[in-house]
Amino acid sequence: MERIPIIIDTDPGVDDFFCLALCCAFKDLFDLRAVTTIGGNNSTDVTTQNALDILKLFKRAEVPVARGAGRYLCGSFGLPVIKAHGINGIGNVYLEHSDTKIDRLKAWDKIHREAIKSNGKLVLVCVGPETNLAMAFSKYPQLPSFIRRIVIMGGTLTTGNATEYAEANIWHDAEAAKIVFESGVPIDMIGLNVTRKAPLTKTIFEDIECDPKIKDVIMELISFRHEEAMHDAVAMATLINENIMTFKDAHTSVIEGKDEKRGMTVADYDQIPNSRVAVDINVEEYYKVMREMLRRLAEI
Repeated sequence: MERIPIIIDTDPGVDDFFCLALCCAFKDLFDLRAVTTIGGNNSTDVTTQNALDILKLFKRAEVPVARGAGRYLCGSFGLPVIKAHGINGIGNVYLEHSDTKIDRLKAWDKIHREAIKSNGKLVLVCVGPETNLAMAFSKYPQLPSFIRRIVIMGGTLTTGNATEYAEANIWHDAEAAKIVFESGVPIDMIGLNVTRKAPLTKTIFEDIECDPKIKDVIMELISFRHEEAMHDAVAMATLINENIMTFKDAHTSVIEGKDEKRGMTVADYDQIPNSRVAVDINVEEYYKVMREMLRRLAEI
């Protein structure tokens, strides 16, 4: 089976770690063309180095890492999200430092180049604010026709985590998210309404043998997040097992502005769809994928 050419746009990030782990573990399914970085959970400098360090841990240092934006479209980054991601962005867990140089291209240029090279087959997995994607679409108007699908961990059909109405990735750069949802590229939106149903606990992995350097990090990160959901991993897992998620076609719009509903994602099932929104999750199927991830990582 032909591997899926993929770019992960990310702001590592504790749950971003698990998203990258899945992609590296299932290398028979994914041709990881690049990792592009954005700030959010921390500064872009920190998240970029975290991406390099994570790839080194999984022996994928050959994967290019392209640095993205240093601010949102309409504002600067806030303070690092220490409570959710630690001082260093990855749960205060130490990873061996990678000396690999970042790619010479900026994130939006890297996305464009790989999309053209992939002849319309490229899948983008966006698990951070959509700033880099919006900048790519703005710079390269023909880019949407060269992207097969965008899988977004973002939004919610119920309550948010940044505000009552909004999930953090969308809320941080609602202007960018609006551009992405209006790009014409088919979108899968995996929101908090489903990811919250799949907490990641230590018991899922306890009986699986793996290199302690990897397994210990995984267990520490799960402990740091108090066995809550690793939202970005859920989004990535939907590309591995299509039975994990139940989707519903919808026209999804993003509310901009500065009022209390900023970043709210509104799914209209009666309009012409621009997306599939996740409405339910098979948690056991998701856990099977996560267990298989650790088995595979034991063999790298």
